[in-house]
Amino acid sequence: MLLRDVLAELASVHWSSLDDELCAIAERTTTALSADRVSIWRYDVTRSAMRCALLWEGERRPLPATELSERGTPAYWQAVHEDRTLAIDNARTSPALAELRATYVEPLGIGAMLDSGIRVRGDALGIVCVEQRGAAREWTLREQDFVASIADRVGMAFLIDKERRLTAKLEFAQRMESLGLMAGGIAHDFNNYLGVILTNAELAFEHSSGEQRDELSAIIDATRRATSLTRKLLAVARKDVVHPQPVNVGDAIRAFLPMVERGAPSGVRVALSLAKDPLVISVDPTFFDQLLLNLVTNAYHAMPGGGVVTIETGLVVEPGTTPLYGIGDLPAVAEGRFARITVRDSGHGIPKELLGHVFEPFFTTKGADGTGLGLSVVYGGVRQHGGYITVESQPEHGATFDVFLPLSDV
Repeated sequence: MLLRDVLAELASVHWSSLDDELCAIAERTTTALSADRVSIWRYDVTRSAMRCALLWEGERRPLPATELSERGTPAYWQAVHEDRTLAIDNARTSPALAELRATYVEPLGIGAMLDSGIRVRGDALGIVCVEQRGAAREWTLREQDFVASIADRVGMAFLIDKERRLTAKLEFAQRMESLGLMAGGIAHDFNNYLGVILTNAELAFEHSSGEQRDELSAIIDATRRATSLTRKLLAVARKDVVHPQPVNVGDAIRAFLPMVERGAPSGVRVALSLAKDPLVISVDPTFFDQLLLNLVTNAYHAMPGGGVVTIETGLVVEPGTTPLYGIGDLPAVAEGRFARITVRDSGHGIPKELLGHVFEPFFTTKGADGTGLGLSVVYGGVRQHGGYITVESQPEHGATFDVFLPLSDV
């Protein structure tokens, strides 16, 4: 197939996901150029380093641990940023690969490389790297132009995927707002009725005896549980009253640890990895305990066969946008310094198709044993405190929930 035909084919297909499109681009590129490997590298948030996002060698391969950076690989970094494409005919002698020769080029037997920068609307996102094993190879101008066009196609795929994710975020926000309004309205009215029931039941209890007293006690207990449920619904709707005060995140987690350890199932242990420096946030202490309890309890349920729940903390300075569910941007997040509270489990993970629903009210994977309010309460409360929450997961590789709460000025 001619190189231009490959480009035309890639442009004509509607891909359902970014992953499918990148794999198709890499597969077509290796075939069209009779190359051995194609990798796609992306900048980190600082744009001072790149890591491999996809590696294709006959099929998708595990990602290499190699990092390309201005500090660690200065010769390559300078060379790849000088021109639209970097054509290396002999990888064993090229000065551009001096820092990569012993750790990357020689172990993999790379003979030649052809790289091109990925750009979208003038914004550099990474590079496409084509590699030939074995002997040196002289890349033609036509091949160099082709790889540059492939890099443009990858950039377009990133742009389309970003727009797709932004649309998903908007739909999620609208859905949460609608569910929150509904839940808040129901909870407010229901709470008023419960207040009347509870007051009268307690008055009757004071003047009762015997079997009647036991029946009234059961009514009072059920009403209080129902009242607790309405508070959760109000938290989902972000209408619950909060009383924020300065809280040292590390101290609060250490104080909370004995309670969750006592409730840990057999074979499950809790590990802490807390920041050395104090992280002080302005938060309702009751909500903070509820946040930890809900996330840790969820982690327990994800590990019926045992495992490790890790609670980590750290300082994060956010640039103004952040991923939600690990799949997009949330522009509403303000810039600033945040305390990151991470709860990670080693359980069965969350299927990709369910990630977009985990924070929705009444969504549960526990059947009759779950109310579907735990994570939605966390979501609503975190947003009420000016923070945000993300989740990343893959089946059989556990789940990671990151909560970001703004640091206190106190």
